[in-house]
Amino acid sequence: MSETAQTETGMVIQDLVYGGLEALGAAIPLDLCAYLHAAGDLGPQLYLTRPTLAEMDATEAFNLFTALRDTLLDEHEGDETILLGGYLAVAVSTRGRYSRGLHVIGRRDHSLEENERELAVKLSSSFGRAAHTLEVASDRPRMAPVPARVAVELVGDMTRAEVAVPLAGEIRTGSAEAPSAPRAVALAVIDAVDQSLKLGEAIEGEIASERAVLVLLEDERGHSALGSALCGAGSDPLQATAAAALDAAARLGAAP
Repeated sequence: MSETAQTETGMVIQDLVYGGLEALGAAIPLDLCAYLHAAGDLGPQLYLTRPTLAEMDATEAFNLFTALRDTLLDEHEGDETILLGGYLAVAVSTRGRYSRGLHVIGRRDHSLEENERELAVKLSSSFGRAAHTLEVASDRPRMAPVPARVAVELVGDMTRAEVAVPLAGEIRTGSAEAPSAPRAVALAVIDAVDQSLKLGEAIEGEIASERAVLVLLEDERGHSALGSALCGAGSDPLQATAAAALDAAARLGAAP
């Protein structure tokens, strides 16, 4: 399948997932409404409608993603009640040929009523199966994009970054300045890939004893995507930052 068709499928999956989360939120009063989708060689993608990103700082977003990722890796089947980051939630797992999914929905102060739980499980299972069916229809596992070159330099109190990105059969170069190197690198990727994207955060932390970089981007429609990359032994964390930014951009359809 062509890169264009793969990108279109990814955008359809994104619209489906956000539509499903919005439907859940409209049907049930929720404090937490999230979905993780893992396909091919890409790390799990976080889709989140509640709480909003504006309601969390970088550390809270990182901790929530880590907790959700750990729950996904537990690979339980069906649905179960869990305590996650202060939320009493229902976790609903789904699986397809190329992908796995996890809906986590709940409240801070009390658990879902039985009728709410039944509806939540039914909707989550249906939207999850639909997303996995689209992955099969696309006939691929997707591959994470890789930056070609990352260079940074200090310019007074700012860091200037330049990133070369392979895109649509050519190498595009982007540059940016920011107070920190990770933000400068992520903004340089945006400059090269799609200048309409907005950077939410670029942070490094630990996930399951591994150092990792998370980059959060938002597109013009208000949809967010979280890209991730591991900082392996001896690897350049800024290279990982660029890879995570490309990962997020690809999930938003900007870097096929």
